[in-house]
Amino acid sequence: MKTKFIQILSALILPTSFIVILIGLNAIPLVSVSKYGLGGILITGVALLLTYVAVKRDKTSFRKIGFYLERKTPVRFVIGFFIGLVVTVFMLAISISFSSLEMSYNFESNIPSVLFWLLAFFPLAYMEEIIFRGYAFTKINDKFGVWPAQILLAILFAWYHDFTGTTFFNQLLGPGIWAFIYGITAVWTKGIAFPTGLHMAINVVLALVGQKDERHALWNLEFPVDATQDLKTQTENIGLVMQLSILIIGLILTEYYRRNQQKSTI
Repeated sequence: MKTKFIQILSALILPTSFIVILIGLNAIPLVSVSKYGLGGILITGVALLLTYVAVKRDKTSFRKIGFYLERKTPVRFVIGFFIGLVVTVFMLAISISFSSLEMSYNFESNIPSVLFWLLAFFPLAYMEEIIFRGYAFTKINDKFGVWPAQILLAILFAWYHDFTGTTFFNQLLGPGIWAFIYGITAVWTKGIAFPTGLHMAINVVLALVGQKDERHALWNLEFPVDATQDLKTQTENIGLVMQLSILIIGLILTEYYRRNQQKSTI
């Protein structure tokens, strides 16, 4: 039991170190970097460097943790991106249809500027998948099964988002839940191309409606001026129900995968 615990801790050194580095960078105003733009590229470089060190220390290879380019890699990314677009737009449509939220065009937006800014979400999604569905996830999944990998990396994924300003509980209900979807698609497709596309699409749609940075939104998603607290609470409940539905789907898919793996080893 002690050996297993040490092995899990060893695998988690990578994502934990990455989070600590980001917290440290954000605590120093002179070197604090944004995850968007050039900051995202720099942080992605840090993620790749840490992964390289972990892979060499473990005497394994990038291929064994799903980091390699093959013929189907671009196709998997595109399919993941398309599914992410459909799912996120569908969830937004439900939120708007059954709540008091309103969406209006932002006439102050600059379309070329917005489209250029959206490119920042590729290194951002790629970086997060490298750290949270890469070496640590693969090692724990291979040695101890998909459930420990899903749960531990989902908690770390929520913690990683927590230091950006929202409470840890809210991040568990947001990124923590989506981590189960990213994780199960990573193991099912044997790589991070699909979850990176899925992840990027979700970020892009949310960015377009001002949920990332209102300065770069094409549309404004907001409550009407006369919205009551009851209407706002109703909207929050609708969002909570959808997030819990995503969690249930993630849990079902994870257990289905575990049982299939168990059958294949018998």
